[in-house]
Amino acid sequence: MRLHAIPRPKDACLSVRVAYDAIAAGYDDQVRGDDWMRRRLHAHYANAFRPGQRVLDVGCGTGIDAIALASMGIQVVGIDGSAAMIERLREKVAAARLEDRVDARVLEIQNLRELCDERFDGIVSAFASLSSLADLSAFARDAAELVHPRGRLIVHLLNRFSLWEFLGYLMRRELASAARVGRVRRRSFTIGGQAVAHTLYFTDEAYRRFFARSWTRRDSYSLGALRPPHTVRRLPPPLVGGLEWLDVRVGRWPLLRDAGRFFVLDLERRLP
Repeated sequence: MRLHAIPRPKDACLSVRVAYDAIAAGYDDQVRGDDWMRRRLHAHYANAFRPGQRVLDVGCGTGIDAIALASMGIQVVGIDGSAAMIERLREKVAAARLEDRVDARVLEIQNLRELCDERFDGIVSAFASLSSLADLSAFARDAAELVHPRGRLIVHLLNRFSLWEFLGYLMRRELASAARVGRVRRRSFTIGGQAVAHTLYFTDEAYRRFFARSWTRRDSYSLGALRPPHTVRRLPPPLVGGLEWLDVRVGRWPLLRDAGRFFVLDLERRLP
């Protein structure tokens, strides 16, 4: 994805929807390079939820995570603003014969309150689905209304600082760009021919600003601080494997928690 001009706020929802409609057919292949990160998230979900529980997948896309959750015996409601993404999810659900466990719906994240009559044991949102929101205050409030007390919210967000991005600029001697890494709060990427703005946070900042009022932090860690992105192709596979092994073990260290491409917040709904 390349940098692009940030769209106007009134166009943001349309840009996101059109962008992901455009890439829905090939989305799974495009994100295959981050399968290692998916495996880490799915292991986290397996520890957080039990078979028979009801989980909402926000910004579910083509349902990679929804299918994984359903395969664990969890009842999943997957929502996404892209009708093409939801159609792809429904096809995958039918192929896997998981219709009794996955309910796929076209619904924008901003309209989460439309689910106000439903209750969930947990909510997940992965791969920066929430990063397309300019502010997470409304989401944090609405999510708290939908989840049972002591229910879980596990979000996977873009980090403001990425060690590998910083090193990449240094290796190319782009010192001015390297100096900006970690300082830019809003960045826009071209996805499916559309400029899609993303808001970037540090781990503690995101928790304190949006979630601390209604949610207790159980865990937080980075993903991709040491393990290089799949676009780095010069490193030998054994070295990449070793860095991945380290990455999932040191992501909670204070100096590395804000150095990954992404970070994870695992939150628990406070008692009323």
